[in-house]
Amino acid sequence: MKFVFIIFFSFSLTLYSQVDSTTFQTDLDDVLEDATVDNEGTGYFDLVEYLLQNKIPLNQTSINELMKVPFLDRQTATAIIRYRNSLGGISSAKQLKEINGVNSDLIERILPYLRFEDTDRSAFFDPISKKFENVDISFRTRGIRKFQEEQAYKEGKFDGSSWKIYNRLIINKDQNIRFGILTEKDAGEKSFNDFTTFHFYAENIGIIKKFVAGDFLYEFGQGLALWSRYSIRKGVETVGILPRNGRSIIPYLSSDENMFLRGVAAQINFNEFKVSSFFSSRQMDGSIDPATNQITSIRIDGFHRNENEIAHKRIISEKLFGISADYILGEIGSFGFLYYNSIFGNDFQNESVFDPSGNRFDYFSTSYNFIANKLTFSGETSYNMKSFATINSVEFSVNKNLTLLFSYRNYPRDYWGLHANGFGEKDGTQNEVGLYSGLKLRSNFGVIYFYYDQIEFPSTSDKLLFASKGNEFMVYYTVSPFVNTEFRLRYINKNSEVSDIVNDEYGLTRRKTESIRGELTYKVSKYIQLRSRINMVGVSPSSNSSSEKGFLLFQDVKYSPTPSLNISARIVFFRTDSYDSRVYEFENDLTGVMTNPPLYGEGTRWYLLAQYKTSFGLTLSMKYSELFKPAERTLSSGDTEIQGNIDNRLSFQLDFQF
Repeated sequence: MKFVFIIFFSFSLTLYSQVDSTTFQTDLDDVLEDATVDNEGTGYFDLVEYLLQNKIPLNQTSINELMKVPFLDRQTATAIIRYRNSLGGISSAKQLKEINGVNSDLIERILPYLRFEDTDRSAFFDPISKKFENVDISFRTRGIRKFQEEQAYKEGKFDGSSWKIYNRLIINKDQNIRFGILTEKDAGEKSFNDFTTFHFYAENIGIIKKFVAGDFLYEFGQGLALWSRYSIRKGVETVGILPRNGRSIIPYLSSDENMFLRGVAAQINFNEFKVSSFFSSRQMDGSIDPATNQITSIRIDGFHRNENEIAHKRIISEKLFGISADYILGEIGSFGFLYYNSIFGNDFQNESVFDPSGNRFDYFSTSYNFIANKLTFSGETSYNMKSFATINSVEFSVNKNLTLLFSYRNYPRDYWGLHANGFGEKDGTQNEVGLYSGLKLRSNFGVIYFYYDQIEFPSTSDKLLFASKGNEFMVYYTVSPFVNTEFRLRYINKNSEVSDIVNDEYGLTRRKTESIRGELTYKVSKYIQLRSRINMVGVSPSSNSSSEKGFLLFQDVKYSPTPSLNISARIVFFRTDSYDSRVYEFENDLTGVMTNPPLYGEGTRWYLLAQYKTSFGLTLSMKYSELFKPAERTLSSGDTEIQGNIDNRLSFQLDFQF
């Protein structure tokens, strides 16, 4: 996706842009609800915040740099740059909307990521010396705690307190020099800096376009060989999802403790060539078989709450070196090449057809992105010394109201990459063949989004070495029948073959999952917005198990009496037959936190979120949430089991910017 994983930002809207916050928040909910089911994910928001704080200078940027803005395709980026060059510069959003063939709604969506002047930064403090001009310092501290005591704390299994603590400091100078450091303690961990990440990052320093020392991510092509963990797959953005436009070197400052690189990286531009090189040496959590001294698993949860989990902390080493080169063909497109080598300190234990073997992995990859009139061609092919993985897409912009997308992907079962994250049905960029078709149609009667994805898994599992198939389609419709009112309807139908035990033998059974969701958003006044949703889910397996249903209903209220104060509340009613028919509801949360909890069984959930921004750069945020299941005696299981039928928690956050 064209950085659709770097989409929008929850309650920091007034901090970063002056665009309509209603549209901004709705887009956030729609896209990120398809992105994660983590209760406290932060990675997407960290990348969003970085892009919002380091806006692209429209009057200085190139087409390829501009395409890193979410939702922006090459044809629109080309039209904007051509228009800018003809005028000698663009100074306002009004001028952007005058470009022929560019939809005004799209302009509204990309405005938060652009700046029109060469600089829009104010001085640090006027009395301070000029050398401190254009310095921004931001500090964030966050605490999250459950009120109900989990079983592990009662039994003394965890060494630390139940508080989840987060601290982050960022110093920016002139939008081209940045230092950041972050510490985090998960609930149950003892040390307040159990995890620490840091970086120094610089842009446009002499011939060096980008330089980072410390922790970073690297994105190339379509993600088949090297990409960050953060990407959004199929969802309501049916055509903007491909092609992806990687940012190459990205300074890392997120609380994901394992899937990043640590070392140095640099990018140098030579006219039409961009050359990047990077080196990383770091340790990851995992498990090593003491008998064979081989790696049996890599852990990504980041928990170090007791002696057993601490014993798996940073025991797997990886050294990675790579180089990439991109050739920019002006407005036509670009072509890229990547090579990187990854060496682990131990061999991997190979017990399945999907498992890696050995300790050295080499990747060669090529990518392309070209435009020809109304067609955009893009793709990547990667070779891991065993097999080729490939994805190729074509986007057809019929006009500004109709866009079509077609994409074919083929990831063999013996293609393995720890740092790969290609578009597909499953994580891993492995054992998958698919043909994706998407459509987006604007009309006077609303906007229609549609996709259809045909999927095949060459090996169903390590026990079933034959193919399984499936398909999925979605229809999404949004319309504004009245002023300040928007209605949205989404239907998803998914058919799949899943492995199961049938007549005491492993085999395939068919499963059909349907979901229909209706939503109405109404802006009552300048200060109050209402949002109502109903969602129904049905699961129909063809085996002996019975069909299941799920139901969710919620009501949202957002109240902003002043630009400094935002209050949001939601109450949710749900009932499902089991976890298989669970429902989700993406919630507003503290700035930088994503909450999309799976709800199953029967009960209610509600929360209250408040944010107050002072005039001197301090922002205070707090959220209280409560889950209630009247028919249950305990919630969750194992170490996280809670006695009783209430799970409530309090979150607070301080942001200070000066």
